[in-house]
Amino acid sequence: MFLNILPYLFIFLIFVSTTYTQQFQWILLSDGSSMDTPDPRRDAALGFDQTFLILYGGRTETGMPLQDCYSFNTLTGILFKIIQITSIKYEFLGQWDKLTFPAPPSSRYGMASASSINGGLYIFGGFGLQGSSQNYNPYLSYGAGNQQVINYNYATPPNFMQNPILMNNPDFVNNPNYNPMSGTGYNGVNNYNDNDDRIDENFYPVQDAWFLSYATKTWQQTQTSQYARGFGSAAASPYISGSVPKVVYSMGKSRDWMYSTVETIGEGTSGLSQSGTTQSAIIMYDLASYSPAYPHARYGHSTALLTDNHLLLYGGCLSGYAKGGPCPSKDSWLLYIDRGHWERLGECPTTKTGAAMVTLPSYSACAAMGQGSVETSASMNAGMDQPVAVLWSGRESNPSSIRTYPSPRDEIAVFSLSQKEWFLKRAAPSPADGSYPMQREGSAFVAGCFQGVPGMYVFGGRATADRRLLHDLWFLQASPQDALNAPRTRGCTYPFSFYHLHGVFQFFTYGIIFPFGYIIGRHTGNLPIKRRLHMILQIFGVALAICGFSFGVHSVRAPSWLHFRHAHAIIGIITFILTIFQFIVGLTGAMFLKRRADNRERLTESSHKLSQDGFHQDTWAGEGAWRIVHRILGSIVLALGLVNISLGVFLAVLPLPVWVVWYIYMSLLVIGLIVMEIVALRRERGSPAGGALKRP
Repeated sequence: MFLNILPYLFIFLIFVSTTYTQQFQWILLSDGSSMDTPDPRRDAALGFDQTFLILYGGRTETGMPLQDCYSFNTLTGILFKIIQITSIKYEFLGQWDKLTFPAPPSSRYGMASASSINGGLYIFGGFGLQGSSQNYNPYLSYGAGNQQVINYNYATPPNFMQNPILMNNPDFVNNPNYNPMSGTGYNGVNNYNDNDDRIDENFYPVQDAWFLSYATKTWQQTQTSQYARGFGSAAASPYISGSVPKVVYSMGKSRDWMYSTVETIGEGTSGLSQSGTTQSAIIMYDLASYSPAYPHARYGHSTALLTDNHLLLYGGCLSGYAKGGPCPSKDSWLLYIDRGHWERLGECPTTKTGAAMVTLPSYSACAAMGQGSVETSASMNAGMDQPVAVLWSGRESNPSSIRTYPSPRDEIAVFSLSQKEWFLKRAAPSPADGSYPMQREGSAFVAGCFQGVPGMYVFGGRATADRRLLHDLWFLQASPQDALNAPRTRGCTYPFSFYHLHGVFQFFTYGIIFPFGYIIGRHTGNLPIKRRLHMILQIFGVALAICGFSFGVHSVRAPSWLHFRHAHAIIGIITFILTIFQFIVGLTGAMFLKRRADNRERLTESSHKLSQDGFHQDTWAGEGAWRIVHRILGSIVLALGLVNISLGVFLAVLPLPVWVVWYIYMSLLVIGLIVMEIVALRRERGSPAGGALKRP
């Protein structure tokens, strides 16, 4: 009798200890060593059904999309280990079960997913095999006999033992979750982002959306998206009995385009139901990336629905796919869904893409599970708890980064809706062995409860340190109040990369040096140092332009054919070519055409010689056609440079004060140049042919 109730007693003790101590900590649920654990994967979907986790899809180390589905019972398998006499530590040994559905979605990865309590798991889009449908089995078409004819753009990962840096690093060798034979990922760390993009070229974005009902345990197709895309982000409100949760699906990429579209289905969308194949409602259409009023197109970003009216968006990759911007990014936005209005928030966490972010449930929401009801508030945070989101891990840098601030292993970013502010908090390690989960990108995550305690589940992903795929399962124990009360780790971070260096160099080149060089060469009359000063400024500006252009090319991590398709990139290439050509024209005029002075006589209308004035004709930049070409090219380069800086300021998602300062400066500069040109033209028209009048 006592042995029968012993497991339940242990569960009760854990519930009491974790609930009333209110710790903000990690708990290791599965280290991936069990034979029933799903294969290592990334970019999968994870749902939470009261006591079960539902894992679907993802992709393997080679990038092959998966269609399998697993469940994990969070109420079974508690095992205590007595480490010391004065303390008790435990380890959770759970079990994975493979699920079979009659008509599941097609194999895919990179789909946006959202889970609602007592509702179901939603998946949107993703990347799959060509011809994917609900009845399509990729293993029948791509069997062992056909594998030889497929040419995938990925490199075989090197063996771990061939990498002495990782082999001698105790952080990896002593980690119980580390498999030394799993390799270090796609062709090292230098070009992994390029490889990800090229692997995506082998597959096709899908447009359909699916819903796995936790009540009926079946998949059904729901509203289709406006565009076929993957690596978007979805967030769901809690399930309210007798109604449909609101689900917001945002942005993402296809094989050759990136979208800023934001869609919603469910509650609040007139005429739409949870099932069916109708179109979803549009909150924001696909817009150009040249406005400070809304977040620009991106993929790999993170979203969380704080309330039914507040959507939090963070980071992602804004580069490539006919758009431009930092990758990864750190801009943060808050969407007021009822008004369709975006508010730019302060930046604090480091740059991230492929990070895990959820809205934390409350203790009372967890307590209500299993009783057929969940709170009918507008958020998962019922009672006195305010809406709070947590953001963890993700890829925080790329080879173009110059100065980064990697997140410590115990750091969790916490956002408070009431304060509209980010905080960097410290989480405690797992009580089983004092370890933390490895930093990763593309993990499957979901908000949920573990034995009555709220928090976030995280499964798998790709380790950011050694690029291998993982299949461990963790739970971040945290209620909204626990997260806010946790100790801080550090202040806000501000990384710097070649992308920023590109902007700085081009600003000084085309925003300061070239304009002042133009003014000196065009509007300073016969200043003795005019020629020398103009040449020094232009040579220095060309050197900076070459450096800035090189930094810009290096900062682009996507293939060139995916990046150089938007206005800023095209104008930048044209401007750089004209800059070099203009420099050659000016240098030719300075070297081969000499300055000369012509003395001419000016007669009155009566042909009476009033005086003999000397005129100087400044031809050091070239006579005739040379002078005209040099002046026209200089004006074109100057105009294109100012226009492209303005576009770049938008693409860099800089804070609003930076935009205001630049446009005020540019407006004053342009007005000044126009006024000087008008004065110069009037002076030239009023002067006799031959040059500027010189007093005798």
